[in-house]
Amino acid sequence: MNLGESFSSDTCERFQRLVDLLISSPHNLTSVRDRERAMVAHIEDSLLAFEGYKLEGSYIDIGSGGGIPGLVLAIAFPETRWVLVDSIAKKVREIERFSSTLSLSNVTAVTSRIEEYPKGIDRFDGAVMRAVARSDAALELAAPLVENGGLIHLYKGPGWKDEERYAFVASAKLGLQLQDERNYRLSDGSSRKLVTFKKVSETPKGFPRRSGMASKFPLGEK
Repeated sequence: MNLGESFSSDTCERFQRLVDLLISSPHNLTSVRDRERAMVAHIEDSLLAFEGYKLEGSYIDIGSGGGIPGLVLAIAFPETRWVLVDSIAKKVREIERFSSTLSLSNVTAVTSRIEEYPKGIDRFDGAVMRAVARSDAALELAAPLVENGGLIHLYKGPGWKDEERYAFVASAKLGLQLQDERNYRLSDGSSRKLVTFKKVSETPKGFPRRSGMASKFPLGEK
């Protein structure tokens, strides 16, 4: 992906600075230490999933870790507002440091298990999740936080085929419908997929279940 064809030089510089911050962090936020490989694994993957999309409104990045993909998308779409949530405080502090260093005024970082994130305070236009949980568990965690008509975007790889049946069972219970499956390929040859669900009705009360239940007792197997 040639970033210079899609983004300004200032935006491209921010992507590069973000990668440098990630790989130099003392908190092991990424296993990829090579700068070029990190650009592919984190920046290119985050962006290609939404190539041609126009993100607007407010978004939540659930289980953000080191801020991927939320920080990348906040840079790419500066008119959007982002809340990046992770349960590990040291990761959230790093997200805050990265946001400050990159002068990102559209990012808020929150330390919380997503099951305990306050409901009814923030309802988002969309949610993104990357390498957080199996798809049925991911949908359970995200659905209550998204407005009716909002979208949940799951970054997936080849393993999606093994998960999709569980995701479809869970989506029917959560007021969601599959909207799109978008295939894309990274410059290192990796096959990736963005799976998008739309919230078509209110998620029933009681979701998400208490901490750990979504993965321990997956909704897609009930």
